[in-house]
Amino acid sequence: MKRLLHFSVKANKKGSVSVMLSMIFVCLMMVVVVLVNSAAMVSDYSYCDCVIQLAGRSVLSEYHKALKDKYGIMAFKSYNRDVNDKLRFYMNGSFDSKMQRNNLTLIKPGLKSITCDMSMYTLMDTVNFENDIVDYMKHPKLKQQKKEQKVYDGKGKIINGRIINSLPSKGIAGENFKIGNLFSKGMPSWKELTSQNTKNLIVNEYILNNFNYRLGWESPTETYFKNELEYILYGKLSDSENQDNFIKDFRAMRVILNSAHIYADCEKRKQILELAEIMTPGPEAAITAVALAESWAYAESLNDVKLILAGEKVALNKNRQDWALGLESAVKEGRGEGYIKPASDNGRTYKDYLRLFLYFEDREVKLMRVMDLIQINIQGGFDDRFYIKDCYVGFQYRAMINGQEYCYVQKY
Repeated sequence: MKRLLHFSVKANKKGSVSVMLSMIFVCLMMVVVVLVNSAAMVSDYSYCDCVIQLAGRSVLSEYHKALKDKYGIMAFKSYNRDVNDKLRFYMNGSFDSKMQRNNLTLIKPGLKSITCDMSMYTLMDTVNFENDIVDYMKHPKLKQQKKEQKVYDGKGKIINGRIINSLPSKGIAGENFKIGNLFSKGMPSWKELTSQNTKNLIVNEYILNNFNYRLGWESPTETYFKNELEYILYGKLSDSENQDNFIKDFRAMRVILNSAHIYADCEKRKQILELAEIMTPGPEAAITAVALAESWAYAESLNDVKLILAGEKVALNKNRQDWALGLESAVKEGRGEGYIKPASDNGRTYKDYLRLFLYFEDREVKLMRVMDLIQINIQGGFDDRFYIKDCYVGFQYRAMINGQEYCYVQKY
């Protein structure tokens, strides 16, 4: 009996150990399953993350070639629904390919929904457009081969209502360049105009390097307007109007600066007073002197206009060596079509004065008119359905996959 009891106790102990070992084994298996499942989920998340980001970059890779090649602007032309469809296509293509390659995948990725928002990344937004230009100007660029210069008659004019109404600058609130701003805000030194690293000056440098003007051919492609820089300043729909406005403002600026020089120069004041006494002796000489000074300044300004239109230089703030006309020649009638060069060759060119005027132009108006020119030129030579409003520099999107939401922003 004792032996039977002893054997029974041993059997019970062995059974308990077996049960315990079985339970431990089951627990270990459950841990393994949990770890494997967790690893699969982590792996699935990483895989989905890569696929979704790659899909976004694939959309960005479809940038508008002419916009990039001709103007250095990185943007793609599309619509919200098209981007959604493309993202879905790229993602499902990757997921299907994975399932075909690996039938043992524990978690099968399934795209439930995809939503895209491009409103914050439109190229029409002047902040986005300006940042794109600044980014382009920060990187070394290969010198683009200029197109053979087109023969212009200076009479380019837009009359098509559809083109006019679709211009990015249509309806914007802002003022044209005003010559008064140049004096009220104070003119910067030439070093400030050419060496400061501000966004305004970087954008101006971009404009001067990529658009034509009356005396220069800078555009890498054929253009509709000859006087593109003048258009950016004044926004008229014809070359001649933009040219006339620039000449008018340049002449007005020169009258003010030339008058200031005359009144600051003792020798010129003396000449004026002596001639005024001869012409109208007595108290009226003072009035005549003022009229003579203004006539002299105006005549010198007309000569300045002829100089820069001929490709010559005109000093911004003149000294005696920069002055061209004598008092007697200034007050004579019928000055002719020619011009008189001053003794000094110091001064600024036509393009330099455009640079000065651009410095004082309203930022938003300037950027919008740059968009106008890009849109007009690309429509004319590369893509007749090109509109800046359809271009984007990036987008944000959300994807729902296997109950997990993924959110991203993709931009150039």
